Amino acid sequence: MTCGFDGYRRLLTEVFGVHGGVKFYTGSAANSRQYVEADRSAADDYYLGGGSGCAMRYLVHRNVVDEATAMDGETYERWVAGYAVDTGKAKGRLRTDKHAVKFLEVAVNGPKSWSLAAAVHPEISAAYDTAQQRAVEQVLAWVGEHATTRVGPRGRQVQVPVERMEAAAIRHFTSRAGDPHRHIHLQLNTRVWAADRWRGLHTVGVRESIEAINGIGQAAVQTDPGFRTALAELGYHLDAESGEIVELAPYVGAFSSRSKQIERNMDRYEASWREEHPGEVPGPGLRRAWDRRAWADARPDKVVPSSGADLEQHWRDELAELGFRPPRRPAKLRAARVGRLDRERLVADALNRLGARRSAWNAADARGEVEQLIAAADVVVDAAVRQELAEDLAARVVAESVPLLGRDDVPEHVRALTSPQVVAVERDLVDRLVSRAAVGGTVALPRGARSWLARLDPEQAAAAAQMAGPGALVVVEGAAGAGKTATLAVTNALVRAPRAPHARRDADQESRAGRHGRDGCGSGLGRLAAASARLPLGRQWPVGSGRDRPRPRSAPGSW
Repeated sequence: MTCGFDGYRRLLTEVFGVHGGVKFYTGSAANSRQYVEADRSAADDYYLGGGSGCAMRYLVHRNVVDEATAMDGETYERWVAGYAVDTGKAKGRLRTDKHAVKFLEVAVNGPKSWSLAAAVHPEISAAYDTAQQRAVEQVLAWVGEHATTRVGPRGRQVQVPVERMEAAAIRHFTSRAGDPHRHIHLQLNTRVWAADRWRGLHTVGVRESIEAINGIGQAAVQTDPGFRTALAELGYHLDAESGEIVELAPYVGAFSSRSKQIERNMDRYEASWREEHPGEVPGPGLRRAWDRRAWADARPDKVVPSSGADLEQHWRDELAELGFRPPRRPAKLRAARVGRLDRERLVADALNRLGARRSAWNAADARGEVEQLIAAADVVVDAAVRQELAEDLAARVVAESVPLLGRDDVPEHVRALTSPQVVAVERDLVDRLVSRAAVGGTVALPRGARSWLARLDPEQAAAAAQMAGPGALVVVEGAAGAGKTATLAVTNALVRAPRAPHARRDADQESRAGRHGRDGCGSGLGRLAAASARLPLGRQWPVGSGRDRPRPRSAPGSW
């Protein structure tokens, strides 16, 4: 369908905020239209046949998704502003302040090797587009079922489910640099219908559901029978763990390197232009000129493509120069059978992976994790079968998790679940800390300690001496830049000498160690260890001076 809607390329950072992988649009409706129509790659225009892309509109009623009439530029602008497309009426009382969020955006995409295969084979191109479309609908169905809004006076609000909401989807075929990169920008309008009136979407709840959104989007395409069959019929194999197409994965890096160079060129042109035109916004014609110039500067030996056919041929020539040759024989599609999956093992794997990443999670995190495990198991089934499997596994993960809050009114997006393993580690850490806090004795420092301590200020030196001694548990606290790392460096030197016991690391160092898996339990438990180490046991010794020096904390449960 042609609706005069050009699409968009890069984010306008002036009107976007990014929180946890979800983009929050707070700009004006007029700027949103510029974001959609002007910020794009010229290469995408060529591929779309002169800019014939459209903004698809979806109506979401809980978990039922219907595609509505596509929106052109003017209609999209009104939609962003909060007006009903069919009637033109405002959706309730609309906020006009600069902090008002108009829509949330997430991306539905996949490994770049998928886009390379689509660029080489029309059959894969059609199957990939269809699979991405289904992925969008599955993501919207999940969001529609779990989205909430808040009802009630400030301070006494309660979460209620959203009954109706709308979304827009803008499809793109290229990266900003003009390389094959198929992706869909999925935008959730923040004006929703709930409890007999238009209200504002609870955006935090969506942000905290990003793991489920990403997991569903990836698994929906990777397990899609049509997409996987098209790959196999043309001789391609999919690596279930990484999701990459085995035959094309080695060529992704070369494409990416050139793309980064083109993007750097475009950023340089724009930065120079903005210095000469402060307060102005570059128009679509100027951006298209930058696209062509960046492309030519990055590949001076190549002719800039001037049509969709030229662009596709350019991609094929690029792959041929890199040594790629398409497979000559079909590949056998070997998919795992759902009935033969060990669901108990998958649940255990999901819990282990969740615990390795964080010490607490929510149901959306569980859904995202099991979707990834289903895709990694090389399942290829219809969407309804995969969704039933994912819902069952996610429910089992939640059932085997341990609630952190002893109440039944916790909002679904709050990370209030953990596992028995995490609880066991926490108890072990607390026991160890309590034991250490009970150890008495006096500070006994080795020879040469004075020269090391002289490198610190008096407060840092006192903290280092306490940590290197055999006395009670010492908790060192301080703001960023207060000198904790320098204090730890001296402490480590002291504990290497004879007669100095082991020194407890501070929360910053413990967190870093956890991220590298030094505690053997992964980053989530590393953060738990850091948090447990801040329990108000023994003495707390602030590091730093002036405004940077924090106050010692002693309130129970302050961590």
